[in-house]
Amino acid sequence: MVSTASLHHIRLFYAAYFGAMGLILPYFPVYLSVRGLDVAAIGMITGLLALARVFSPPLVGHMLDKKPSSKGFITGACLAAALFILLLSWAVNIWVIAAVVLAFGFLWSAVLPLTDGISIHVSEAAWVDYGRLRVWGSVGFVAASLAGGAWLADADMLHFPFWLCLLLLVTAIAARGFPANVGQSVGNGEARERFSFAFFALLTTGFLMQASHGAYYGFFSLYLVELGYSGWQIGAFWVVGVAAEIVLMWAFSRPLQQAAPAWVLGTCLLLAALRWLGIALAEYWLWLVLLQLLHAASFAAFHISSITWVKRLAPDASHAAAQGWYSACGFGLGTTLGIMACGWISAQHGYAAAFFTCSAVALLGLLAVVWLPRRV
Repeated sequence: MVSTASLHHIRLFYAAYFGAMGLILPYFPVYLSVRGLDVAAIGMITGLLALARVFSPPLVGHMLDKKPSSKGFITGACLAAALFILLLSWAVNIWVIAAVVLAFGFLWSAVLPLTDGISIHVSEAAWVDYGRLRVWGSVGFVAASLAGGAWLADADMLHFPFWLCLLLLVTAIAARGFPANVGQSVGNGEARERFSFAFFALLTTGFLMQASHGAYYGFFSLYLVELGYSGWQIGAFWVVGVAAEIVLMWAFSRPLQQAAPAWVLGTCLLLAALRWLGIALAEYWLWLVLLQLLHAASFAAFHISSITWVKRLAPDASHAAAQGWYSACGFGLGTTLGIMACGWISAQHGYAAAFFTCSAVALLGLLAVVWLPRRV
């Protein structure tokens, strides 16, 4: 049953989940450094989180396609993830830390695609636009990132696991209020239909779009430092991108869900290619601000359309697995390989060359778009 209260629980989940991400992305490597780990160990530990995002969502999705509801799993996984991140404070041995982080990453990565599946089902039933649920994640990310900068000074960095644990407990509380038996696959898992060619084209498109973000997620801040921008200016550029994302999700989610994916995703890929090309060429702050506004297309619009069509193109008995495969291919494999490749390109040829390459990767995604539906 979908109620106003259950929708508030979904909003709270997104805010807390991406609030946790707003702490992990900027501050987790710093926390590991304060704990005394060297650069190589930090790289290995953070790499385990990326690895978990590749194999956890599809594996859990296939398991839950045989279950009546994912609500209980999401709640339990969030509680277990909170416990593991709390144990991190007492882990001393590097291999124990690695095991704890991998367990946390497995659970933490699995719950978001399942929640997206519930949100899309609710949206398709015309209760609320998906974007107006997911936008609270962007708000939570910004709030936690800014708060983390104020709270987690070097002297207080050891408190990092406790703040993260608190946010994960909030996600568990929120998941308990999710609508029951919503967004799940139907059928008993026998005689499953196969995924269509259009579905694999959608996975390929998502992979290439996220890979094209490699220079941005990995090296945009360093590139701005090289151009001579200060810390607060770099933060402002990032905020502009997230603000554009929030506006689009709030105001334009429904039209994007109702449009054919070939046109939406094709346009987003073209604008992403323009964005990366512009960043490689531009140095003046106004041009960079305008290019940051394109985050509304390269991430927000692309994500809304893709998540919607993952559900529509997947067989009825495989909705959870489909969301898991999309998350693994895009946010897992695409982001990881994109950042790794751009790191090598940046070291050899500079940051601008990495953005030029990302522009070409986004254009390459147009080859997969031609296999997507052109009509709703």
